[in-house]
Amino acid sequence: MKKYNKILLLIMVGFFLSCSESFLELTPQSSVANEDAITNLEDLETSITGVYDEIQGAYYYGRYMFMVPDVLSDDVKQNLSANRIVDYAEHVQNVSDGQANALWTGMYFANNALNNIINSDVEVTASSQASKEHILGEAHALRGLIYFDLVKLFAQHYTFTSDASHAGVPLILEFDPTLEPSRNTVEEVYNQVILDMTTALSLMSDTSRSSNSSTLSAISVKALLSRVYLYKEDWANAEAMATDVINTGYSLVDNDNYATLWDNDNTSESIFEISMTESDNVGGNGIAGLYISAAAGGYGDYLPSNDVVSLYDADDVRMENFVIDENLAGDYAPYRVDKYSHVLGYDNVKVVRLAEIYLIRAEARAQIGTDITGAQEDLDVIRKRALPTAISTTSTGDDLIDAIFLERRLELCFEGQRLWDLMRRKKDIVRTNCTSSACFISYADDTNILPIPQDETDVNPNIEQNPGY
Repeated sequence: MKKYNKILLLIMVGFFLSCSESFLELTPQSSVANEDAITNLEDLETSITGVYDEIQGAYYYGRYMFMVPDVLSDDVKQNLSANRIVDYAEHVQNVSDGQANALWTGMYFANNALNNIINSDVEVTASSQASKEHILGEAHALRGLIYFDLVKLFAQHYTFTSDASHAGVPLILEFDPTLEPSRNTVEEVYNQVILDMTTALSLMSDTSRSSNSSTLSAISVKALLSRVYLYKEDWANAEAMATDVINTGYSLVDNDNYATLWDNDNTSESIFEISMTESDNVGGNGIAGLYISAAAGGYGDYLPSNDVVSLYDADDVRMENFVIDENLAGDYAPYRVDKYSHVLGYDNVKVVRLAEIYLIRAEARAQIGTDITGAQEDLDVIRKRALPTAISTTSTGDDLIDAIFLERRLELCFEGQRLWDLMRRKKDIVRTNCTSSACFISYADDTNILPIPQDETDVNPNIEQNPGY
């Protein structure tokens, strides 16, 4: 994504924290994207571009938003030589962990920039009003996405308690230099996520500013919102949002061209993706670097578990997401992940795809129970895209829901989704093809979520640490 010099003024204004400051307790001189510096439409455009640049960083969607939950789960196993995020693979992460701190700090940094966009007072001509509103909508939607991701990483899932009253993350919606925030409940965080995303829908056009899926449109916000509602078990709204997206003209990449989903940017199936270009200079810091072998220029730290590979039919086109490496042996053999094939990280990161939206609607319909045929048909759209000879689904009840979750595992593996699916189904993590010292991790184990960074708890007396840390 192109970077502008003014981002250094608008987004990186004085980004220095003293050792006595919480990241959530920024002074005016150390706040990001000072709202007073945003005075016109160009400033809004530059500022929102800076936020997209932040989101693409390795600490967030550029690597760890997918990799951390995946190595915590059961679709990925660590290689013998793995030395990155190994503590997560072993479920022994601690409060001093660098990745947890980078995620927490970076995501609140982006949140602060979005707050300043949302709270800015910019007057534009009537002809530019729609452009201004669209950018403000993007800011609301991105803030909603950030809080959704924060609460997934740093808190137990929505139905962990019957009323979602357990600790979530602090909601910071405006600048307050004296703030030492406590944690809002998970219910409160979800309510804010939904409020931000629905506000975005009232402001945005169905066409993104970039005219592709690398910036948000109202349609892509609906796709994200369908996922939020699904995790909240608000089945009716999940189905409604998914249906709106499915009816807007996106189309699945066909069986013959399935591999292009990952090699090509902005395909007909991609609803929102994070732009990665040569000028971004991601190099080995991208997702691909942790999967591709050292011989091919990556680090090769992580491998696909045979637990998930063994679930595919031999003729399933998604077997193209794996490649055999003859140099692997024993429990580490024989496959490597090939879903992210560009070792320098030039391929865009797919945040949400149409395939997921069909599976969201299938699950919502199965849970509601009044359109079982529709749930079966949605499931089969994805099954038969991957394996045209697949027999049509006839299962109902719990068997149908199990089949939908199996398909989610097959279709969305290595996209940072598996851990959340296990958590919301209240399932244990069971690693049969296990190369870690942790081969069974019980549901709701303390290590299934990240610690609040010690840098935060040391200076903020009001913030509660997660159990077990």
